[in-house]
Amino acid sequence: MRRIEQVNDLIRAELGPIMDREMEFPVDSLVTITRVVTSADLHYADIFLSVMPVASEGDVLAVLEKEVGKLQHLLNKKLRMRPVPRIKFMIDVEQKRADRIEKLLSKENLKERG
Repeated sequence: MRRIEQVNDLIRAELGPIMDREMEFPVDSLVTITRVVTSADLHYADIFLSVMPVASEGDVLAVLEKEVGKLQHLLNKKLRMRPVPRIKFMIDVEQKRADRIEKLLSKENLKERG
């Protein structure tokens, strides 16, 4: 279990700068890797993203899906492990839910104070 957590952290640390350097995202888009979930056999890794503004999520995913081979190749060169998990990108809906709940709670706190 500890090894998978280390692999998740390593992929996140290496892939973030690669994406910043190599990808042409829509103007004014902020793309953040929120978490990485690697399969137990280390063959696959789901890369969860947060995209701001939310309206550009589809465009960002389209860019990443088009360039996933290039990103995979660059990641393979950086990581000194075998196998290097095959990466797949997706929007982190859990992060969206957490943000929404946090906003609702802060609104509730303001009502109680005011």
